Amino acid sequence: MGTRAYFLVNVVDEVNQQEFVRILRELEEMLEVDFVDPVVGEWDMVVMIEAPITVEAVARKIKEQAWVKELTTLKIVSLFERHRASKKELLAALQHKGE
Repeated sequence: MGTRAYFLVNVVDEVNQQEFVRILRELEEMLEVDFVDPVVGEWDMVVMIEAPITVEAVARKIKEQAWVKELTTLKIVSLFERHRASKKELLAALQHKGE
């Protein structure tokens, strides 16, 4: 299992519906992409990736496309890793108070 993340993507205003469908299919064919869903709201689509390489490398690959207006990355953090980090901070704070 590689690194997983969600990309929130906006496309440029000039993209019509037919081009948008082509873009969705093009993204779905990328090996790193698990799924692509068009959405309504602040963003145009959500892309979920799992990559053996860095998330940033896949983001760069997508950002290079002429149709990309904006892309932001939401990296997935496992609950175990998140808990472990906060536990370390708590233990460090408790040790510091005990001095």
